[in-house]
Amino acid sequence: MTVPTPSLGALMLRTLRYPYLMLVLLLTLSIVAPVVFAAQTDTATVPKNRQVAVRLMADLTDASWIKDGNGSQIVYMFFDPNCPYCHAVFDSFMKIRKDMPNLQFRWVPVGMLTPTSTTKAAAIIQAKDPLKAFYESENNYGFLDSGNGGGIEPAKHVTAKASAMLLENLSILQGDNLYAIPIILFQADDGLPFSFSGARPESQLRAILKHVAKGNFGGGKAVGSPSP
Repeated sequence: MTVPTPSLGALMLRTLRYPYLMLVLLLTLSIVAPVVFAAQTDTATVPKNRQVAVRLMADLTDASWIKDGNGSQIVYMFFDPNCPYCHAVFDSFMKIRKDMPNLQFRWVPVGMLTPTSTTKAAAIIQAKDPLKAFYESENNYGFLDSGNGGGIEPAKHVTAKASAMLLENLSILQGDNLYAIPIILFQADDGLPFSFSGARPESQLRAILKHVAKGNFGGGKAVGSPSP
C-alpha cells in the first residue's frame, strides 16, 4: 500500500554535517542510549517528495520533545501552543490512538506564531511534568482568560536552557524553509521517513498513521519526566 504523498513548500538544504563527526556521535551514543534504528539519510537516492522528511529525521538528533506513550510506532509533531491547526491534529491523534494504542507521540515545541507562543512553550517544557503541562495547554485550548490559543499561562521567565531548546527546534524547520505547522514526521513502513504539514481530516490522518513503522527511529531527547 502506497504512503500518501505530502504537499510541502520550497526546499532548502539545512547546514551540512561532516559524515565522520556524525559517525563518532552515533558510536558514542550507542554506548549509553537505547538502540535507534538507522533510517535513510542519503537524499541522493530518495524520491524528491521524501527528501525533506529524510533531512528532518536526521536533524531530530538536535531536537527536544515531550514523550507521550510507550508504543513502538513513533510519530513526531512540531507544534506551536497557539496554533489552531496543531490543536486540531492533536484532537484527532487522541481519538486515533484509542484504536491504535501502539502509537507513541513525541511533541516538538516551537514558538513562532504569536507574542505568547515562546513563553507558553517555555511554560510547558519548564514545568515539573512537561507532558501534564502540554495536556493542560491542549485540553484548555481557547479558554485562557488572558488570550486565545493554548490554555496554559505563559512563563514569566524563560530560562536559558528552555530558550536554547526552543530555538534549536525552530532552526530544524527553518533549515528547510518550513514555516507552516504542524509538521508531522515518522518512519514509514516503506523504509523511508514521511512528513506532511497542516491539518488533515481525521479519516485521512487515520489512513496515514497506518503506515508508521515500528522501531525507535529519529533521535533527540525527551524533556523532563513525562507522565505515564
